[in-house]
Amino acid sequence: MSTVTRVFVVLLAVFSIAFTVMTVSIVSQTANWRDTSEKYQEHARVADTNLRSLIAANAADMAAARDAVRDHLDRIGEVETQLQSAKNEVGQLRSELAKAASEKSGAEAINRGLLAQLQVAESGRAEYQKQRDDLEKQSIDLQRRNIDLNDRVNEQTARIVVFLEQKRQYDQQLNILKSENEKLSRQTRTTSIGSSQEHPAGAAMSNVSAVTPVAATRIRGKVLEISGKIVTVSVGSTDGVEKGMVFIIHRESEYVGDLEISLVDPNQSAGRMVRSTVAPQAGDEVTDRLGSPG
Repeated sequence: MSTVTRVFVVLLAVFSIAFTVMTVSIVSQTANWRDTSEKYQEHARVADTNLRSLIAANAADMAAARDAVRDHLDRIGEVETQLQSAKNEVGQLRSELAKAASEKSGAEAINRGLLAQLQVAESGRAEYQKQRDDLEKQSIDLQRRNIDLNDRVNEQTARIVVFLEQKRQYDQQLNILKSENEKLSRQTRTTSIGSSQEHPAGAAMSNVSAVTPVAATRIRGKVLEISGKIVTVSVGSTDGVEKGMVFIIHRESEYVGDLEISLVDPNQSAGRMVRSTVAPQAGDEVTDRLGSPG
């Protein structure tokens, strides 16, 4: 065997070994690639399933998003409508605000004028108040003096009434005495000394007649009842009371008033007050001659 053949055989052996190693390596890699490919296919199927699920979910989300977009567009339309209305209202409010501002300026001008008038009126009111206070002081003083004068007038009036009534009773007594004196004169057919002496001094009383009927004796009684303006007393016709008599009502030493009799019964009579200083009361004393002897 030649050297070339040996070299060829050696090379062939080497190549055979290398080819075998390569074949084994390629076969092992092919098996690994198949497993890897199957794994990748499985992953691809899972990924495809997930992708389809994601696509369906995305489609649903897109549909929901479209609906939301339509809702938002509708709301945007409503908001735009409201915005337009608000703009119109703002324009109207601006117009009203300008009008209110004009009215405010006018009102402020009027207010300033009124304040000026108020200041003038306040100064005048202060002056009037001072004058009013002075007048009130004068009025209080005058009222006090008027009360004092009224008290004095009432007191003097009461005294005058008492004096007038006493004068009336004295006149009645004089007439009674004169009548009795004339009766005695006719009975004795002589002129009494008292009559002859009385005529010159009492000439002014010769024509005096009683204003009211006069009892022969003094009549005394009490107030029984007061009904409105009617006063009932405890003396009547049996005591000498006649219609038209005027009785004096007094409460102890205080003069109450005059009572004119208009209704007479045997044991009591009634009439109206013709003059009074105070209101009569049940129990007040009644007499036909104040201060004369009984």
